[in-house]
Amino acid sequence: MHFKPPNTSQFRQLYRLLRFLLLLAGSIFFALACTSRLPIHSDPTTLDPSSAETCQIIYHAMGHTCVPTDPQRVVVWGGTELDPVLALGVKPIAGNPEVLSYVKEKLPPEQWQEIKDINSPQGPNLEYILELKPDLILGHESRIGQIYPQLSSIAPTVLDGAEDWKSTLRLFAEALNKSETAHQIMDDYDARINLFKSEMHRRLPFTISSVEIRADSIILDTHDSFALSVIQEAGLSLSPGLNRYTSQTWVLSKERLHELESDAIFLRAWGGFTSEQQAAEAELEKLKADPLWQQLQVVQKGKVYTVGDYFQGGGPITANLILDDLFRYLLPTKS
Repeated sequence: MHFKPPNTSQFRQLYRLLRFLLLLAGSIFFALACTSRLPIHSDPTTLDPSSAETCQIIYHAMGHTCVPTDPQRVVVWGGTELDPVLALGVKPIAGNPEVLSYVKEKLPPEQWQEIKDINSPQGPNLEYILELKPDLILGHESRIGQIYPQLSSIAPTVLDGAEDWKSTLRLFAEALNKSETAHQIMDDYDARINLFKSEMHRRLPFTISSVEIRADSIILDTHDSFALSVIQEAGLSLSPGLNRYTSQTWVLSKERLHELESDAIFLRAWGGFTSEQQAAEAELEKLKADPLWQQLQVVQKGKVYTVGDYFQGGGPITANLILDDLFRYLLPTKS
């Protein structure tokens, strides 16, 4: 008796059957593995009533996630992402505390000390995060969107996708069940903005240039930067010569220092979190001695003010630090 091999059609049917069985087995395995935790992406209408009592659906850049209504062990990835979380009165168990160098000296130590560092050369240390057993992970899509599936397998994860610090504050406040606190933060901020504008209005229009000196370059705060968003909201404007620059064309050559001519310059040196800080400060001193710098009228009038690297922040804490400088330098009697 001879074996008759299946024809091409039978092979295709067998292949489809095997593929279906493999997919079915994978789905069952995944479902069993997830029975101990809430679904990451869930339709609110299909949530179990008992689950809805302990979690809330948050819509964000990666979809929607059911997060605890009272998270206690929060992990935050990113320096600017730490800003709104701390402002909301929440102290994460882990994050990137070294990035907080621009606000550490302005905050009470107990507000940022003992935040565990989850950074590594490859990005977030996933094994360490798993050991920490967080109940909520917060971050930004641009930084950790590519590892969202891995993070979501550790804990409910909410990623912001906006470039507006106010939107980030609102989203994180919703995820942390702190929306009322966020409203109060913004009310206080708006009140400060309005106070500054009311006191400054007789001097308007008033132009600003803002630059950061690094070891190898002069970096502009462009009109679409965080710092200028606060400064412009306060009623001031960017020096006209700098309006053509964007976040993609922010390096200024010494030959174009004349474009900084304005009513005031905000100046800082920054070298990251390395020994380059000393090199940046040395370059700043060289710039101050450069004839091209010294011939600026704004320099000759003594209207150059030293600020901190919080100008490159992105949240309510750093926004208020920028406002502090506006009051201190431009309205000293109102600071």
